Parts: sequence; C-alpha cells; structure tokens
Amino acid sequence: MSRPLRLAYLSLETPRPGQASQTHIDEIIAGLEGCGWQVELFATSSGGASTRSSFLSRLFGYGRTQAALGKRLPEFDAVFIRSHFMALPQTLWAGWRNIPVVHEINGTAADIGVTYPSLKPLSPLFSWLYRAQYRRAAHLLAVTPGLVDWARSFAGHSRVSLVSNGANTDLFKPEGAPSPVEGRYVVFVGGLVAWHGIDTMLAALKEPDWPADLRLVIVGDGIERDKVEQALSDRRLLWLGRQPYDAVPAILRGALASLCVIENQDGRSASGVAPLKLFEAMACGVPVIASDLPFQADLVKSADAGLIVPPAAAPAISSAVKTLAEAPERARTLGQNGVNYVTREASWNQRAQEIDRILRSVTSQTRSK
Repeated sequence: MSRPLRLAYLSLETPRPGQASQTHIDEIIAGLEGCGWQVELFATSSGGASTRSSFLSRLFGYGRTQAALGKRLPEFDAVFIRSHFMALPQTLWAGWRNIPVVHEINGTAADIGVTYPSLKPLSPLFSWLYRAQYRRAAHLLAVTPGLVDWARSFAGHSRVSLVSNGANTDLFKPEGAPSPVEGRYVVFVGGLVAWHGIDTMLAALKEPDWPADLRLVIVGDGIERDKVEQALSDRRLLWLGRQPYDAVPAILRGALASLCVIENQDGRSASGVAPLKLFEAMACGVPVIASDLPFQADLVKSADAGLIVPPAAAPAISSAVKTLAEAPERARTLGQNGVNYVTREASWNQRAQEIDRILRSVTSQTRSK
C-alpha cells in the first residue's frame, strides 16, 4: 500500500486566532487532510504588522521558518505557500529538489504598498520577488477571476486556477445557538482596517435612514480600532472585539444583515474581492450588504443573496439597511438564497477538493519527469 502524499504548508504571515488568514489556513489544511493528505504547517511567530514585532525580528522569523522547512524538504511531495514576497528562498530550494510549489494568491504585488504606505518606494523590489516566485511555480491559485487574469499576465504563464474562499458549513449554518446579542442589529465581522470601510459604516450609522432601533455590531480588531472606540458614545454601536471562530456563527445568524462594504483604497480591490465574511454570512442565512466591487458584487447578484451599494457610500449603506429592516420577508428570502449558494458551491470541503485535484496533478507531473 502506497504511503499518503505529504504536503508542507508555508505561511510567513503569522496566523492569529480570529483573523481570516488563520481561518483560511486551518480550513484548507483540514479539508486536504480529509482528502488523504498529510499536511504540516510551517508558520512564523513574528511575521506581519499584526504581531507588533520589529522588522528585524520578522526577517529572522522568515529565515528561521524556511530553514526549518528546508531541512525536511525531502520528506514532502509538494509545498503550498500562502503567497509572500520573502518566500523566494523556499521556492528556489524546492525547485532545486524538484518538489512542486503551489502559491495561493490573495492580492496583487502592489498590495504591500497599500497595507504599509511607508514601503511604497520598495514596490519594484517586491514585484521582482513575487514574479521570480510565480514564474517558477508549478501552479498558482487565485481567489477571484480578476486575480487569475493578473497572475497569468504577471507570471507569464497559464498555470493559474480560480479557487475562491468559502465557509465551514458544519459551523456556519442557519440552525444553531441563539445570538448573545439582544435586539435588532446589523453586523460587521473582520479586521479593523481602512479598506474594510470602517469610517464609512460608522458614518452610515449617523445617516437619517438608519433605523433608530437598530444597532451596528462590530466583531474584530485592528489598526483602526481607535475610530471604533471614539464612536462608542453612540449607544447604537456595540464593539465586541475579536471573537473566537466558533462564536461568530451565533452572532451572524442573529443579525438582520451583514456588512461587506470593502473599499477600493489605492486600487487594491480592482482585481476583485472574496472576503470570508461574505461566504460565512451567506452560509448562516443572513443577507449581505456588499460594495460594488468585482467578484463580490457578481456573486451576490447571481445568488440573489443581498443588496449592492457603491463603495464608500454611507447614505447608500444606511438606505440598504432601512430596506431590509422594513422588508423582513425579503430579507429572509435573500438569506436562504445565500445558504443555498454556499451549500451548493462554496463550502471549504469543496474548495479543498479543488486544491487536492491540482496538487495531485502537479505532483504526478513532477514524478513523471
């Protein structure tokens, strides 16, 4: 009997509980293990601004983590990398060992300059580092059609597939524990960062169309937490901070609607967005209010699972909230449409099966060379 295929999963951005990256990593690993893979995660403990570590500490973590994987590289049949500009050493090392590397792409090379404005002058260097990796990759996975097109052009080859995000339908579903939040509310779940529309949703709460008896509940933390803290004088705002993954479904399913009002800051969302919060809200039967950005808006429209508003438009968000508050039957129908879509097409198990097929294909091709 042949041994199970072994996969090394490399993440140079430190996974942290309550963040989308942690959820994505955990769900993909669990799904691939369900497909028969033995998966081992190699992750930094001080990578990314969210860890509040020094840049020198991060560089050391990048090197140490890749060195740990490099020493054991012959044990694995493939390497799966959550795309990162500093992963070039591992990409080269695996290529020398004739071990296929698959990169998961969640944004363009220019995103670093948007996330960290002080690093914009280094954008040409980051682009070179990414391109050097993508050109050598056995395959690239991108989460939106726009990113697929970008990756093909950027890498100069067609070894690119669309594998979007999803939801854990065993956890995120309409049935389950009741919400711990009382009364009627609209919810936002995610990182408190500028492109998630924090300013805009707080402004929407003050618009005349926002129902007086309806609260805005924010779940998450991040660099813009001070804006939320300053707005807490409004009793209709409730900030729950970062919550455990398994606590989020109950909060979602008790909401009138879920906000996915991502903004196109410096063009970072032009290639499309596929936020986890979108799939998880839909899986819980909650209609979404989503900004009109590629992929996200197309998905919501095709599934008929919510309302679309222009990016960075507080009055439009407030008006959409009012529309759903005054039409509970319509809200329930939109929510059920979301459940049907995610159950049919966007569970993490389905995503893992898509990745499994690609990994087995590239592994087989490498062995036959």
